[in-house]
Amino acid sequence: MAFQVGSRIRPELGDADFSGFARAAEIQANSIAQLGATIGGAIAASKQKKQEKALSEQAANLVFSFANANPEAGKQLGIETLDDAKVVVKTLGGAKPTLGLLMELQPSQQEDPTTSTQMTSIGRMLERPEFSNIQFDETGKAFMEVPNKDTFMPFDKKQIPVPESIKNIPGFEDYAESRRTVAVPEVNDNDPMGILR
Repeated sequence: MAFQVGSRIRPELGDADFSGFARAAEIQANSIAQLGATIGGAIAASKQKKQEKALSEQAANLVFSFANANPEAGKQLGIETLDDAKVVVKTLGGAKPTLGLLMELQPSQQEDPTTSTQMTSIGRMLERPEFSNIQFDETGKAFMEVPNKDTFMPFDKKQIPVPESIKNIPGFEDYAESRRTVAVPEVNDNDPMGILR
């Protein structure tokens, strides 16, 4: 039958529509990709959980050996068995924080008598509100800035020396030295009046 102009018959309607099959294949491919991603994520999570468990076990062994090597610290922390050490690791938030704490607690053979742990402890102590008035000048000298009660100005302050009880804390002098911002002036024996400084 020939096509006539003006006819009501539309030949494109006779064509088969395969778009549903194409969409079905696309939907099936997406669902398989999502399933693969879910399985891959579960495998990765399982591996990470196994690694964290192994690290936690190693950290617990290190805590237990630290408690055995330092009986006083072990007694204070209440670590008598490996299970107690596992509780400590869990309480500290996992293996990484526990290992960081152990590194701070164990002194290194290469360090000076003043360890970095002591310096860190002094720094943390000085961050507390009750020690907020302890400051250091540019030469590293420690002083306390307190209200000046000799004057009637409300914001007038004066500097007084830090008490000996604080200065005698191990590591305080080295911490003060680390706060120095200017170089120590050199003494020239040929310049007794200090003109060349």
